[in-house]
Amino acid sequence: MMGWKTILQEWQARAAALTLLVFFSAGCAAVHNPALERARGAYERARRDPGVVGRAPVALEQTRLTLEKAERVWAKEKDVIEVEHLVYLTEKRAEIARATAKRRIAADEIQQLKPQRD
Repeated sequence: MMGWKTILQEWQARAAALTLLVFFSAGCAAVHNPALERARGAYERARRDPGVVGRAPVALEQTRLTLEKAERVWAKEKDVIEVEHLVYLTEKRAEIARATAKRRIAADEIQQLKPQRD
């Protein structure tokens, strides 16, 4: 049977390990934000799409500016709620840029087909 001293030492060791884990996790969290990674990915996918670059440059620029704001807020304030909101906006603006590009491409195709129909 374990004595109280052994049990106390075991709990102290666990508490120390947990404290170190929390400390190191907090250090990593200060550097890395998964939501920002998602937003960067959404922007990069839109930026690499030639249709978006050519047909929706304003929407793409709005996406970039929102991403930059999210990165600034994270770097200066570590405001998780505000960053999550800005990440959401970045992702939606990237979707809008892609949808705008698709709509404009479709409109151009319709215009090209009109003479054939007449």
